Amino acid sequence: MYKVEGFDKNKALELLNSDTPDEVLEIYNTPLNIPSEKIEFYDKNGFVEIPNILTGEILAYTQKIVQAAVYLRKEHDKRLLAEKSQYEQSFLQCGYLAFDFPAVKNYVFGKRFAGLAKDLMQAKGARLWHDQALFKEADGRHTDVHQDSSYWPVAEPGNTTTMWMALNNVPVEKGCLYFYTGTHKTGIKEYVDIFKNPHHPDALNPEDKVFVPLKAGSATFHSGLTFHGARANRTMETREAMTVIYIGDGVKYDASDERNKTHKSCNGLSNGDKIDTEFTPLLK
Repeated sequence: MYKVEGFDKNKALELLNSDTPDEVLEIYNTPLNIPSEKIEFYDKNGFVEIPNILTGEILAYTQKIVQAAVYLRKEHDKRLLAEKSQYEQSFLQCGYLAFDFPAVKNYVFGKRFAGLAKDLMQAKGARLWHDQALFKEADGRHTDVHQDSSYWPVAEPGNTTTMWMALNNVPVEKGCLYFYTGTHKTGIKEYVDIFKNPHHPDALNPEDKVFVPLKAGSATFHSGLTFHGARANRTMETREAMTVIYIGDGVKYDASDERNKTHKSCNGLSNGDKIDTEFTPLLK
């Protein structure tokens, strides 16, 4: 059961439906210049850490709205961790929060974050693919190694990136991400069924993974082709992370895989169509 001190349904709804403070909106939409060496690191390694994207009261507000959204999505789930499926024990996953909660939409649509994604992808523009909160409960199991693009009907998977922002401090023992350096350029593409039948890809050496612990308000960006996972949460505190996934403007829909035909972000598209739907607006 997911609980947040001081929250009830009415308070959560009030927060999420209230106007976002002007000072928060300003930060969400103020560009953050990224050093060229960060772009070079991302291009070479398939991931990069960007520290202190949000700080202070802006970070505290952001944490609260995401907590409230997760609380409302999970309020009827009273199961203990041990009663959940193996996949659910890895994290509380709540997607498309931006389309249910106005306060979260202002965060997800923020030009600061989309600008970073655009620069790292070296794309002409950054579109939203989707958002999702990924909270790992205390004693939650590890997240199995996988490659995000294997779940997405995107014809150009190298032109995708995920911002994974820590809303509280995420050291290794709480379940920070780890990445297999350079795997976005190896040509390895493998679907790992982390829902029902997880496995470690044979082509990856377990000793090659790089852990990236994060301070609250910092984030990693990783390519949809980069293999990654996360350790179990061995603390007594929930690991709180919010992700926003971006695609480069102009990428096309790939309907060749049966698993992908019901993806919400591609409603109404045919194979080969440019991805441009109500759920995938151009953000930067």
